[in-house]
Amino acid sequence: MCNKHESRKNNILINDYTLYQSNYIVENQSAIVADLELSLKLFHQMFASIPDADSTWSYDRYNIFALTAPSTALYEVYKEMRTLVRNQLGNTRPLWFEAWANFHKPDQVLDWHTHNYDYHGYISIDPKKTNTVFENYLIENKVGQIYFGPGHRHHKVEVLENFEDYRITIGFDVHCIPESKLILEYVERPFRNLSLMPLL
Repeated sequence: MCNKHESRKNNILINDYTLYQSNYIVENQSAIVADLELSLKLFHQMFASIPDADSTWSYDRYNIFALTAPSTALYEVYKEMRTLVRNQLGNTRPLWFEAWANFHKPDQVLDWHTHNYDYHGYISIDPKKTNTVFENYLIENKVGQIYFGPGHRHHKVEVLENFEDYRITIGFDVHCIPESKLILEYVERPFRNLSLMPLL
């Protein structure tokens, strides 16, 4: 079921956001977490030569859905994310996306930041008791919840209750390169960002 908070113009999400509650993630959380934990080990093996490599801040070096292939659990998560995005933005224009895994202890959650892409979203796998605070609204994070909205919005994570293991989410950005203000940057160097993949 999709809870929509949006206005539309030409089938494009404008100035608002959408929350989707995934029953699949709720019912298969342990399998998804296990595969993401394995992906974290693989990430550190792949980037062992990079000091302090971090699965969040190396978002432009990999795509979590490529790193977790062929996990059937993450395949289903990808399908839900992809369907949500295409339902909001339509199926007629090319889109690219990057996606990464966040593994954070309470003192590592992200402070105020933004994403310089057309759209941004995140998937709550094991969000603990936290909120995501935007400048004009707040999201109470729940297992299986997928947020999708415009990029360029400042936000941070607020920890409401301490926890010992990792808070696990998947962040993703969606890019419409032909319509983007960043088109010149990508024309000059289209292949530098290793994380961008077509959203088919």
